[in-house]
Amino acid sequence: MLLRPSSRKLSRIGIRNYTDGININSSVRAAFAKGDTRQPVNVLPKSKYGGINYVSLLTGSTIIGQQGAHFVTSLLQSSKVPVEGQVIEAGQDDEYFNSVLRNRSAIHVDIQADGEAKKKALKISNDLDLYVFKTRTRSFPGFKCRFPGVDIQMIGQNNMGNYNELEYSPVKGVVEALSVVTQKGNEKYLKHAFAAAAKAGRKRVTLINKAKEWPISDGSLVEAARRMHCPYKDCLELELMEVEEAVSRLITEPTYFDCLFASDRYATFLSTICSGVCGGANLFSAVEIGDHHAVFKPLQTKLSLTNYATLSAYGIVSTIVDLFEHLGHDKCADALWCEMLRTMDEGIRTQEFGGKDTGDYVICNIINQLRCRGLGESQS
Repeated sequence: MLLRPSSRKLSRIGIRNYTDGININSSVRAAFAKGDTRQPVNVLPKSKYGGINYVSLLTGSTIIGQQGAHFVTSLLQSSKVPVEGQVIEAGQDDEYFNSVLRNRSAIHVDIQADGEAKKKALKISNDLDLYVFKTRTRSFPGFKCRFPGVDIQMIGQNNMGNYNELEYSPVKGVVEALSVVTQKGNEKYLKHAFAAAAKAGRKRVTLINKAKEWPISDGSLVEAARRMHCPYKDCLELELMEVEEAVSRLITEPTYFDCLFASDRYATFLSTICSGVCGGANLFSAVEIGDHHAVFKPLQTKLSLTNYATLSAYGIVSTIVDLFEHLGHDKCADALWCEMLRTMDEGIRTQEFGGKDTGDYVICNIINQLRCRGLGESQS
């Protein structure tokens, strides 16, 4: 039998209004909880003026932020796609949120790894309910990947569990951190994940979990996955794997994996391992996506990881490709992606991958080829 806690203890526990279908006593105050209460937002009509899609472009005063903004605007202008960026400087938090709310899509190119920046990014993710995190890591010949043929799609949970930022001290010297999940949240995530995996043509999904150690939280995700996999049995195989085995296989046999599902507890560090195996986070992109809004980032920005003072051109190109696909400009996305692969095949390579070229040169080479292609099409 569950005992009702005393009001004295309740007053010392901070609770955020994050749950679905759970009534919380209104007298409880978030005295010890971190973060802000998730507020429902009104979904605005898509911002498309004169046939042009506007996307929010969050940049900053750092070298990486300024360089990333320059790369993005140059690629958008040269791709001849009706997409324009609305530049928002870092620090304009309300303006950025309202811009993403209005435009529905955003590109974040600045790496800010301090605690305050992470809180702001988390608030955006929570307020806009960006409940899925997706990235695709693959091997490119000559780009620091020891395993040819790697192609792993990660579709992870993004804003549940630890992302609720609930911690409190029931007694002096003791701190409890709460990882809270809901059945509704698990089902919403898995519905999106299975549909995305099937659309991407994946054949097997591997759900990474620790259900033996966490039989209630991870176990509930496993049970929901088994149930929601039924409509996809003909096209998708579902596999369950413990975290330890998954990490071992990613390091020694990454070609085994096709598509990974994971809760927020494991998705980020598994993506870090995948990117490291395939040459580094500099090569790839990521997206945090919900039912109505999406924030696109180079993977090194998402993970707040970089060993270099500049932003990778490859991650920027991959980010723009993801954005074009999201907005329905598939032909332009394919053209841009093919041009990046062409530079790789021709030996045009930046210094972090053993080459002598700069990121600016890679972007300019791609832009010039896109312009030549457009000129040829216009003459024909």
